[in-house]
Amino acid sequence: MKLSCTSVMLPRWDLDQTFDKLAEYGYEGLELRCRYIREDMPEEPSFWGRHVADVSPDNIVDRASEIQAASARSGLKVIALAPQALIGEDDLIDKLFSGARAIDPDSPPMIRIGAPRHDRSQPYGPQWDEARSGFEALTAKAKDRGVKVLYEIHVGTVAVSCSRAIELLHGLDPNHIGAIYDVPNMLRVGLEDSKMGMELLGEYMAHCHIGNGTPEPDKPARESDTDQVSWKWAFSDLRDGVADIPQIIQDMKDVGYTGYISLEEFGPGDDDEKVNQQGAYLRHLIG
Repeated sequence: MKLSCTSVMLPRWDLDQTFDKLAEYGYEGLELRCRYIREDMPEEPSFWGRHVADVSPDNIVDRASEIQAASARSGLKVIALAPQALIGEDDLIDKLFSGARAIDPDSPPMIRIGAPRHDRSQPYGPQWDEARSGFEALTAKAKDRGVKVLYEIHVGTVAVSCSRAIELLHGLDPNHIGAIYDVPNMLRVGLEDSKMGMELLGEYMAHCHIGNGTPEPDKPARESDTDQVSWKWAFSDLRDGVADIPQIIQDMKDVGYTGYISLEEFGPGDDDEKVNQQGAYLRHLIG
């Protein structure tokens, strides 16, 4: 296994800082945020808003040489792109495919492409069928372009567990589509046995997002006897959350996973401290 970090959690670092700091802290790979910055976004950098590095689908091809230079200087490989893209958004997907191949034509970064969110007001079956058809077409397109796409197992989608994700991807070419084993998202819907989930994904387990979280009251007190306390999840340090990170890393070793694990930590705190300390913890577990 190799250690990566997503730049989605690093909105205050420019492109060179992202490569150089991660390399300094012992990371081997980078999952590069590639998203649009809208004019209505606040000036203050934030995880889901403005990023100083500002790599977007419209500029990634033009900035490919800059990315290549930073990668060569730091030794940090761009292993995946993290856009906001859904199946069916063909023009956007074409830009991402071109960007990945511009960065490395021989071994392009994988590209995360999602399915539309599950609409609970509509029947589930047709939404599932639409997602399956969409990923079948997307896989064929990825094969034609010589790239690999990733389905992120994510809360609110049609496949929120390894069990459902393998049903979604089964039979598609694993050389051109795979799943992201996403700990912080699966934690929020009930993390199934980690080794079982990894074994189910098998050759489709192509990447991992590693993070942790804790539940906290969203409405801390009942207002009446018929009221219900509501809860929400907060990101936490890897060492402090509900997910058993040491067991998950051991399970990855046991199933023979040799890909990247990408730190995702969207809680408060100093960027350098989070990346440095939690990276050191993960390297300790990886061994």
